[in-house]
Amino acid sequence: WGWFSGYGEHSYPHTTAVVVHGLQIARQNDVAIVPGVIERGIEWLKAYQAGQVTLLQNAATKTKPWKTHCDAMDAFVYMVLVDADVANDEMREFLFRDRVQLPVYAKALFGLALHKQQQEEQLAMILENISQFLVQDDENQTAYLRLPEDNWWWYWYGSGVEANAYYLKLLTAVNPQDPRASKLVKYLLNNRKHATYWNSTRDTAVCIEALAEYLVAGGEDQAEI
Repeated sequence: WGWFSGYGEHSYPHTTAVVVHGLQIARQNDVAIVPGVIERGIEWLKAYQAGQVTLLQNAATKTKPWKTHCDAMDAFVYMVLVDADVANDEMREFLFRDRVQLPVYAKALFGLALHKQQQEEQLAMILENISQFLVQDDENQTAYLRLPEDNWWWYWYGSGVEANAYYLKLLTAVNPQDPRASKLVKYLLNNRKHATYWNSTRDTAVCIEALAEYLVAGGEDQAEI
């Protein structure tokens, strides 16, 4: 999937990752998906990831083209592929090596993948890295991530709303009883526009996804008898 359709259109990793992630959630909830659509998206992301691994490997020998460290897109694609049971150990090691340089948003994405893979040691380090950015307001019973990338707001990984929502997903997956999770929930709910949505259709979708997972993990989706 790309930005636009028509002449000259080409696939784009972020759009493809967003769409595949959405289709994965749909499939998990028994929505009928056109056969082969998710699979083709996964194959494209696998090829993209393999190309990024090659660029990272080339940096050691200064073989052009290369890139010196992983970026947020690598973390997003890695998470989506792990959700599809596709694991690239080389990319995981590169992401862990470069974890300090990753945006906080990307750290949360990587953490979700590590949790699913049961990479407890690396996950513990990622959680510790993220916690350094957490601000807790005990008076209001809220918590949020103070992002150092706020001046990158025009990039997808500069979204504070999405970063907090994915951190909520991570805490919910690791330990839904973590008191920080409930504080993140309250913070996200308090920061809706007109009490109905956030900043865009995308960050609103991510928030709903995170809140739904929190409700299910805590058993709050069960009707009282």
